[in-house]
Amino acid sequence: MRALCRLARHVIKPSQTTWVMPYIEGNPRYYLWFEKCHGAMDGVMIDAAVLSSVTNAYVNRYQRLAQNVLCVCDFNMKFTFVYVGWEGTAHDARVFIDALRRPENNFPWLQDDSAFPCTEGYMPPYPRVRYHRSERHGNRTFQGYKDLFNYRHSSIRNVIERTFGILKRNFRLLKNMLEYRPTRQRYIIITCCAIHNFIQTVTPNDQTFLTFNNPDDHPEMSMDQDSNEQFHVPDMSTASAQSMAASRDAVA
Repeated sequence: MRALCRLARHVIKPSQTTWVMPYIEGNPRYYLWFEKCHGAMDGVMIDAAVLSSVTNAYVNRYQRLAQNVLCVCDFNMKFTFVYVGWEGTAHDARVFIDALRRPENNFPWLQDDSAFPCTEGYMPPYPRVRYHRSERHGNRTFQGYKDLFNYRHSSIRNVIERTFGILKRNFRLLKNMLEYRPTRQRYIIITCCAIHNFIQTVTPNDQTFLTFNNPDDHPEMSMDQDSNEQFHVPDMSTASAQSMAASRDAVA
């Protein structure tokens, strides 16, 4: 396990940090609107086994003992960043801010556009506008440009949910964590993500990856997500938020 965690430093990283991602460049559904997109980010709940004295900190909104794990993936469904160790009660924004503030985490800042400050590199959907395709009940009539933007955003972003689906299907331990020490539980998660990337690199035709490859076959992955509590990307500054909001409006 420790050896695989050392391997993780070499396999859990961005494969490309400049230019347009091939998945975007060859897809008229997304190119021109999301040509600067390099992947998707989200938190996922992984089961945890903890001492009774700290149970309250790990009980998430689904009343399960869990860790809140922050992940970033690319469009090949490979993890490019994994941040473990936070309790299930921790807010996604709190985990994200902590990941950014620790230089040793080597958070994968994008380097392809110097016009954007670092904190402006993350584009959430419009708040208080329907987002998931399941909320549309098959209705493709859009209620304005924000509604259309959120639909496209959801379509491209579900790569992270499909990646979580593969991870949990391949490693059932993540759904029923054994009573290892907390440190070992964190190592196990990193190890599973490293093996996940290794499988995708060495065996791209792996059956599980192929099963989750088509986003239209898996429009909504039920991976402990709550559609009312997503995309709490922290606003590092008012100017940063205004700049990204203007960029989002331009895309929309």
